[in-house]
Amino acid sequence: MTLQQATSPVRIEPVVSQEHTRHLLAHGYAVVDALWTSAFAQSLAVEAERLIRRAVPAHQVKGPPPQATAAEAPLLSWLQFALLPTARALTGQVLVPICGWYNFYPVNDGIWLHVDVDDSDLVILATALGEVGPLHLHPQLQGLNQAELDVVYEAPSWNDTSGTPVAYPPLGIVAHRGRMVPHHRPGRPVRSPSAVAALHFKSIW
Repeated sequence: MTLQQATSPVRIEPVVSQEHTRHLLAHGYAVVDALWTSAFAQSLAVEAERLIRRAVPAHQVKGPPPQATAAEAPLLSWLQFALLPTARALTGQVLVPICGWYNFYPVNDGIWLHVDVDDSDLVILATALGEVGPLHLHPQLQGLNQAELDVVYEAPSWNDTSGTPVAYPPLGIVAHRGRMVPHHRPGRPVRSPSAVAALHFKSIW
């Protein structure tokens, strides 16, 4: 399927309510479902599956998950620009895309406690392939830098099930203030190789 065929029936309008914007302001995240069709989701999965074969090493290693950037993924790049009105409607900010990628989870969907890149004012997350567990948010840890979060995460008292679990909707997004609100995902085996689209936006003001 070509990019034009994949995107032509898709109309990603900023279907954002006051409830969404208030929830993002109060809790650092908002869930917006029903933004695209099952056919578009399948096209995204096809692209992610093609790239995961090249990006994933033969043996799983610790650290950030394997990735493929939007520069390698035309459909993912298109999606980031298509979601720009939604990102702006959610935040009330004049946002611009800065970077985007697929995070790949070939064996386990765990990710360490962290905050996002410094330039990111909003990240939009969506399941692209397979299925991963909820992202766990930790607003009570807001203000800690990455070194301090590493100490919390590596402490014997760390509870891997802690935090507020936020599930990814099947045909939509989790919009998250990931630079401000620390987050992690408890590791669990995935049924099949999985991928999450992570699209970062920055305010120009």
